[in-house]
Amino acid sequence: MFKDYEKYLSISLKVYSFVLLLILILKIVGFNYFGMDVNNSTLTKLNDFITSYHLENVWYAISLYINIYIVVSVTTNEDSLKLKLFVLCLMPLIIAKEVFQNDNLIYLFIDFIYMLLIAILYLRKSFKIVNLKNYILFYIINLLLQIFSMFIRGKSIEILMDNFVLNFIYNLDYFIMMIIFHHLYFKKGVNDLCTKVVSYSSQRLILLKKSLTKLRKKSQNKQKKKTEKTKQEKISDIIYTILYLIWNLFTLFLIIIVALINDKIIECIFIVFAFWTTKTVFGKAFHFNSVLTCFIVSNLTYYLLSKITTPLGISILIPIMLGVGLSYFTSKFVKKTYKPLYRGMPVELFDETILHVVDKNSTKYNICYDFYINSESDLSLSFKYNYSVAGIRKIKDRVNYKIKEL
Repeated sequence: MFKDYEKYLSISLKVYSFVLLLILILKIVGFNYFGMDVNNSTLTKLNDFITSYHLENVWYAISLYINIYIVVSVTTNEDSLKLKLFVLCLMPLIIAKEVFQNDNLIYLFIDFIYMLLIAILYLRKSFKIVNLKNYILFYIINLLLQIFSMFIRGKSIEILMDNFVLNFIYNLDYFIMMIIFHHLYFKKGVNDLCTKVVSYSSQRLILLKKSLTKLRKKSQNKQKKKTEKTKQEKISDIIYTILYLIWNLFTLFLIIIVALINDKIIECIFIVFAFWTTKTVFGKAFHFNSVLTCFIVSNLTYYLLSKITTPLGISILIPIMLGVGLSYFTSKFVKKTYKPLYRGMPVELFDETILHVVDKNSTKYNICYDFYINSESDLSLSFKYNYSVAGIRKIKDRVNYKIKEL
């Protein structure tokens, strides 16, 4: 049912990272709306109840275990039951160390050393330089995320230490994000964090370059079409653009009204932003046949999502995940009729179909193009691309299988 969950998690993290950067900029310029409500009476009562029964110790132990396991797992490039049990066995020593720890720079250095020692102790002679690089980079990422979160939330360590609920809220997005990152890390193949970070940065730069190239080409094509259009067609386009903008602004205005009713204006904006920026990521965007139906359903959906989402003072990530989730589930209502590739098919149909599963600059695309469009044989393609005949056939079969899965 939820076969694209890894893509969903990855997109959610990307949108969250972008939003986090925007919030950081807004915070610097003085827009202070993203803090936690220390004086909330409900949170105060909940905190008193939990601390009276010492239930906070259960959360601290669980969160401590999760945090250490994720760091050690990424460092050792291993996600196994053996490692889980190994870290679990060390928990009494780790908890004892936390009990006697104070918040100063010396203990920050001790934190850095003891988690590295756990990884070294587990791997022993098989510990390599790549493990050390993974640990240092991941520790820096962790530290920066916590510093950013502390700055955005605007709370001191002393307040967090004294209030269990605020401590839980402060760490909620961080833990969700780390669990998602850990899951995706072991699904990507290359178990080298430095390589993955460099690769991801390169991909973003390439994607940006491609997007700018496409935008430039579209702009050039529009300019050519404009010169070819009659005066009546140009006026018609201007009227359509104005009406389109008015309609979208009116829709956005109603969404804001809905958010105000639920007293979740920023949360709703995050949901809408996450949906609008990702609505074509999972496939073709879904639209009802009637504009009125689309209008009513979309507003009801935003109302329900703004109703069930957590307040901004509790989580920034959850509204974003709801918005991306809306993109995913609406894409499933689109009827897809992609047929397998066949020889003699039009180039336009070929591109429209294959570009859903492979990149246009990839070898897979070129092999399929030469076979289905240029009608070259498997044997000639094996010489051209330095593959075996069986390898060429396997590539074509895999591409067609992915198309059937769309």
